[in-house]
This record gives sequence, structure tokens and C-alpha cells, in this order.
Amino acid sequence: MTPVTRSAAVLAGASLVTGLLTTAPASAERRSDPVSGLVGQVLGPPSSGPDGGQRRSGAALGSTAAADGVLRQGCHNHYYRYVVRVATDDWTLETFLDDRTGDTIASGTYIADSDARRARKVFRFCRWSTRPGRFTIRAKLTWYTDSGEHRGWFEPSHFRLRRP
Repeated sequence: MTPVTRSAAVLAGASLVTGLLTTAPASAERRSDPVSGLVGQVLGPPSSGPDGGQRRSGAALGSTAAADGVLRQGCHNHYYRYVVRVATDDWTLETFLDDRTGDTIASGTYIADSDARRARKVFRFCRWSTRPGRFTIRAKLTWYTDSGEHRGWFEPSHFRLRRP
């Protein structure tokens, strides 16, 4: 690399970083990881599909639920349920478990080809890295129809884990 091309690469990288740091977030919703915000800033907002960019959300798409429990020593599974309610057999569900600080501590991905519309699954986490409190399950559903790809979020569900 010559000094001229090295300088050009440094300037291009600096302008990209400056643009990322000064650009408004692609979405107003709170993200628990900084990468999502950066990717949204680089790629821009999702394109409007045939539905005009409208997204279904909440109970119309599906739901998640988990019972309260006890956070015991060691690593354990905590069971939760999901139900997908879209009128297509082509979907992907991503679930995220957020702790009381909003950090995502576990996740899962399920697809129509190999997972049921209604199932009992587990999040696995360990007491040494998890504090008792209120936990939130978020779920993002992506489904596909003849008119294209659609996305939406379930209403978040909550449960508590307490000390023994």
C-alpha cells in the first residue's frame, strides 16, 4: 500500500465512522445491543413492501409466556411457550430474553419448516451471570406471503425469578 492509498483509506474510514456517529438512529425503539443501531444506520430503514411499510404487531401475530420461578445455583433451563398466529406456513420466529437491566441474556430461533406453530422451549442461563428480578421475553416474527416479506413484534411477556 502506497502512502497515497493509505491516506485515502484512512480518510474514507474516518468519514464513514463520522457519518455513523452523527447520523440519527434508524429507529426510535431501544436496542439492547449497539450493533443493531449501527447496522440500521448503514443499511437504512427497511424498504416499504406492498403493504406500504405497515407492520402487524401484538396479539394478532402471536404470543409468548413463562411462569415465575427460582434462580438456583448453577446453569438451568427456564421453560417458556410461544404461539405463532399468521396465515402462512412460511415464517421465522426469533425470541430474546432480556434481564432486568435490558440486556439480552438468551435467545432462540424457530422456523416453520422444523418447528411447530405452538411449542414449549427453553432459555438456558446461569446464576453466576444472572441476577434475580423481572425478565422480559421479546419475539420478532418474519413471515412470507405472495406479496413479500413481513415483520412484526409480539407484545412482550414478563416473568420473575427470585432467589431460593
